[in-house]
Amino acid sequence: MDSRQVTYTSPGSLAGSIILAVIVGAALPIVALLQISLLAPTLMLGGILAAHLGVKSGWVPVGALGIAAAVSSGLLMGGTIAVILLTASLLPSVMAVLGAKGKKPFFEQMNAGVIAFVGGLLAAMLIAYASFGGGMIAKFVDTLRAEYDRMPDAALQPMVDWVNAMLPASGLGQGQTMTVAFFRGQLSGILDLMQQTYAQVVPGALLSGALLSGVLSVLWANWTMARRGMATNESFVGMNGWFMPARLSLGAAGLWLAGLFMMLTGMANGTTVYMTISQTVGAAFAVQALCALNRRLLRADWPLGRRRLMLAVLGVAGLLLRGVGATLAYVGVASALFGSHGAIRRRMSGPRDDSPNDDDSNE
Repeated sequence: MDSRQVTYTSPGSLAGSIILAVIVGAALPIVALLQISLLAPTLMLGGILAAHLGVKSGWVPVGALGIAAAVSSGLLMGGTIAVILLTASLLPSVMAVLGAKGKKPFFEQMNAGVIAFVGGLLAAMLIAYASFGGGMIAKFVDTLRAEYDRMPDAALQPMVDWVNAMLPASGLGQGQTMTVAFFRGQLSGILDLMQQTYAQVVPGALLSGALLSGVLSVLWANWTMARRGMATNESFVGMNGWFMPARLSLGAAGLWLAGLFMMLTGMANGTTVYMTISQTVGAAFAVQALCALNRRLLRADWPLGRRRLMLAVLGVAGLLLRGVGATLAYVGVASALFGSHGAIRRRMSGPRDDSPNDDDSNE
């Protein structure tokens, strides 16, 4: 069969892909807000799914996903937000689809996918800045504050009653009763703290999410090709063959140290810069940790299904639980620098190929 030929997609499979695309596209703005509120890496879920659907069923489901996301975002948040969401989430997935269908070398696809998603995010941020100006987080918090200020006391009373019920059990009440007026004052302080935290954490959450989205979109698109027997040994490399290049490992570690220095020396915006670098670099090292764990489980003869489940659980936990994510990042640093293919071990053993998939990468 011609390597460029695409396997036939049945009408039922195409219809199912379109229905899934419409459902996910309609929910996309709500899911994006939920991810941002959790201060976790903000995955471009629409783009990741679009990469899979584009390879599996063609461009029609991708278009349906984009239309549903645009309509939903426009109705809920306005046309500008729809453009921002599509630019950051869906447009970069085109690169993953084209790379997978073109059967380009896998790590070449990976580099292009990551660059596309990070570039899409930066373009979306430029659109947001041009449309809304600076201080978007402050405006968001001010909107929340205005909404709470408009709420009547009767609407806040149930929350106040719940707090009063919890105070004796916590030992903090000391016979006092919280009033609605006092609760409003405390809420204002919480919103101020939220604004400061969001300003420091959101940039890193977005960048790390874009990096992970590029990795996942390329992986899922090429895995779909492999499942259909349409991939080659060059175009699809399983996670057991993933190794962070030595130069990238050393560069990422050096960038993290530079950010830490900026924060510790009190440089302007040093904390925000460090948090951004830490989350982005941490995401890359977390991927390295999961790949190293996959190789260990493979050597221990774990079945494929159990390995996938373990990696999926750890990956989701790393996204949602800061402690798990930090642990994965530290393990990834150790693996990338001191593992069997680690950057420092490579330097000590003399010059060698620095590609992610070198001659003994199937260890």
